[in-house]
Amino acid sequence: MAKTTEVLVAYDIENNKTRTRLYNQLKDVGMIPVQKSVMWGRLLPADIKLAKRILASEIDQDTDKAFVLVSKLSENAKFYGLTPDFEEYDDLGIF
Repeated sequence: MAKTTEVLVAYDIENNKTRTRLYNQLKDVGMIPVQKSVMWGRLLPADIKLAKRILASEIDQDTDKAFVLVSKLSENAKFYGLTPDFEEYDDLGIF
């Protein structure tokens, strides 16, 4: 069985349609929204490559920015404030 890696993707996309399309495509890859423009997931190597290809194809080089970070969010994150969205993480056994 292939090993998954925790990945955090953050993006700042100016165009609303592009931002929504990117959000939906990253969800389809298996990522979960952490904030409005921050996604997290445990991905297979092929899915990480796919997420990077999606970002490269959607980003407007003149106005947008994004990054992909390999992280251990499940081990290192401390959450504060409103957290109702994190209930789905509990269901997955992540936190």
